[in-house]
Amino acid sequence: MATVRYHGRLAELTGCREESLDGANVSKVLDQIKKRHGAEAGKLAKRSHILVDKRSAGAEKGFRTPVGVDSTVEFIPVCGGG
Repeated sequence: MATVRYHGRLAELTGCREESLDGANVSKVLDQIKKRHGAEAGKLAKRSHILVDKRSAGAEKGFRTPVGVDSTVEFIPVCGGG
């Protein structure tokens, strides 16, 4: 199982900062988050900046980025400013 870390509001919604989840890729991990913590947590996770082993999933294969059993997946809130 991969280690999944939550930051900001997502940590509040899930009730934890870290947990272990199964998933062969980011999309499957997102499915597990939605199933375990509800639709709101799933939506927020999907809109987050996602890191897999400290590398941006967006710069790799997006939601198809592979997640290994020893991987760490982090969901970091996207901040905006003006």
